[in-house]
Formats: sequence, C-alpha cells, structure tokens
Amino acid sequence: MKKLLVSFLLCSATFTVMAQRAKVSSAEENLKKPDLEKAKADIDAALQNDKTKNDAKTWLVNGQILEAMGTKAKDPALALQAYDSYKKALEIDPKMKEAVLVMNQSMYNIYAVVANAGYAALNEQKWEPAFTNFTKAEDVVSFFNSKNLGSTIPTDTSLVFYTGYAANQAGQKDQALTYLQKAADLQFKAEPALYVILGQLYEEKGDNAGWLKAIEQGKTVFPKDKRFNDMEMMYYTKTGKTTELLSMLEKKIAENPDDQQLQLDYAIRLDNLANPHDEKGNEVAKPANYDELIGKAEAAYKKVLAANPSDAIANFQLGALFFNKAVVYNKQLNDLDSKQQTGPKAKELQGKMEELMNQSLPYFEKADQSFAAKGANLEASDKQSYESCLYALQKIYAIKNQTAKMEEVKKKLDALK
Repeated sequence: MKKLLVSFLLCSATFTVMAQRAKVSSAEENLKKPDLEKAKADIDAALQNDKTKNDAKTWLVNGQILEAMGTKAKDPALALQAYDSYKKALEIDPKMKEAVLVMNQSMYNIYAVVANAGYAALNEQKWEPAFTNFTKAEDVVSFFNSKNLGSTIPTDTSLVFYTGYAANQAGQKDQALTYLQKAADLQFKAEPALYVILGQLYEEKGDNAGWLKAIEQGKTVFPKDKRFNDMEMMYYTKTGKTTELLSMLEKKIAENPDDQQLQLDYAIRLDNLANPHDEKGNEVAKPANYDELIGKAEAAYKKVLAANPSDAIANFQLGALFFNKAVVYNKQLNDLDSKQQTGPKAKELQGKMEELMNQSLPYFEKADQSFAAKGANLEASDKQSYESCLYALQKIYAIKNQTAKMEEVKKKLDALK
C-alpha cells in the first residue's frame, strides 16, 4: 500500500506541474489570438505556482504579454514591467534559446514605448519625467546590447541629446553634462543647442578647456551660427585672454570687411578693454596700453560711421568715448586745491575737457536723432543707451549754459520712463 500511495503522490505532483506548464502554453496561445487579458490571467497563475514561477520560460512569456499590453496602451510602466520580466528570464537561463528569437524586437518595442513617453513629457516641459523615461530607455538598450543575443539596438544620438537637455532643464547639471558630452562625442548634428548648453555647463564648472572645446565643436558643426562667435568672444573676455580676443576679431574683420556689425563689436570690445570695470560696475585702473586701445576703438567707430553715418549705437559709443575722456580731465580739475583752481594747470585741464565735450556733442546729437527716429520700434536693448546719451547731452548743455536744449532733453528723458 505504501508503494501505491507513493506512486499516486508522484503522479499527482507531475500532473500539477503539467497543469501549470499548460497555463504557460495557454498564455502563449491567448497571446497569439490576441486575448491579452486571458493570457495575463494564465501567466499570473503560472507565476504564483512554486513549480513554474522559477522557470525562465514563464518569465519570458510574461514579458511578451506585458510588452504587448504596454505597446498597445503606450504605457511605459507596463513596458518596463516587461523589461524586468525579460531580465528575470535571462537571469534564470542566460543561454535561453528562445530569447534569441523573441527579445530583439521585444526589447526594441519596450525601448520605443519608454522613449516616446520621454518625448511626450519633453514636449509638455515636464523635465523630470522626461529625464527619467529617457534614462530608463537607455537602460533597456544597454542591457540588451550587453547580452550578445545575436543583435543590438543602435545608439540613438537624438535620445542621448534630449536626455541631457531634460536633465539640464530639471537642474541636474552633472547628469546633463555627462549626456550632452556623450552626444557631442557621437557627433550629434541636429541641434546647435547641444554645444551652447554644453559650453555653458563647462563655464559654470570653471572648466575652461571643456568650455572652449564645446565652442570650437559648435563652430565646426554649425559654422553659420553666430552664437558660437559670441560665446568665443565671451570666453576670451572672461578668461582675460584679450590678445587672443582681439586677434580673433581682427581676423574676422579681415575676412568680412563689409560686416559693419562685426566692426562695431570690435570697436566696443576695444573701448571696454580700455575702460575696465569690476563686477559691480565700478571703474578700475586703466590698462598700460590705454592710448593704443582707445585709438583703435575711435578708428573702428569712425569706419562704421563712414559706411552708415546714422548708426545710433556707433554715434553714441563714439560720443561716449570722447565724453569719458573729458570726464577724466574734469575729475583732475576738481581734485585741484583752491590755489591751483585759478592757475595754469586748471586752465589747461579746462581747455582739454571742453575740447573733448565739443568733440562728443555732434555724435550724441546724431545718436539722439537716430534713436528718436525709431519711435515705438526702439528695442529694449537700445533704451539704456538712449538714456545714457540723453544724460550726457544734458550735462554738456548745462556746461554750455544752453537752458532751452537742457529742457528739451529733459522732456525726452521723462518720455522714456
């Protein structure tokens, strides 16, 4: 009797295993129909049974069903559950033959669902979900490609870029730098923003070598995008490499002699180098080569005005150049003691100051006319220059005792406020 009982129990156990494996087969059949609800119910039963829950085939079929559900619903959560199930199958049986036949398309489908969820979040400016989905999509690719299952999912450079972009927007600067640098190394060429943001991130980190490299890469890939010229000039300015900056500008002017904006930028750069200020906007000591810099700036402004006499900014800047020199003499005059105020030194300084004021006046007046002619089209960036121009005119008219003109300028200033 014992022997019969044991035999009966063994048959019963075998029947139970076969029944649960039948659940796996039934799940496969329902997946093919497709009846995903029945397929999921069948595979869940197999996953809950001790005899089949540790079979690679059970987890493989579970992954297929979840993948189909996730793809149909475009649900990244379901797709990632499918991914985990496939990983479990390979964990149980790393050399599973069926995985070679199934997983290439399946893993790509999972990757596509999760990546598309990232793009959807990106379009809605939901930066954290976008970044999370993008990184999970990349995890899917990295895992599958590491398993040598007969094929790979190609690297999507766009996804790498947008992962970095989303990270940057979400404030995750280190992650952003990693992904954006990877996109640059992969020679991503669809978005100049890659190199703009990459340069900014390196600048924020104080990595000047990385900053300059990003600018140079941007210029190479997008030679017509002027932002990289501006970034390059900013780099040379902030790193104190004035010789390189001026050489770069002079080279560009030689290559583009009719580019008046470039000529004006060059003049302003020279002017700013000759009249440096600290971070708070306070004047600091003039450089040793002040006379050389200011002379080149004056000549450059005049070249711009020779081509376009009514250029508002060039007129204002050249007027300011003479006016600022006059202010230096005025300060020296005010620093004289009471006895010196009536002496030859005072007379010399007064003469130099008035001469420079007179030189600046026609340029300020021309700038006033040009700015005023823009009327409602005056750009916000020009408004500050116009205000400075009017304040300078008011000062000059006061020195000349031209009260009527002072009042006229005052009305213009009031109208700008």
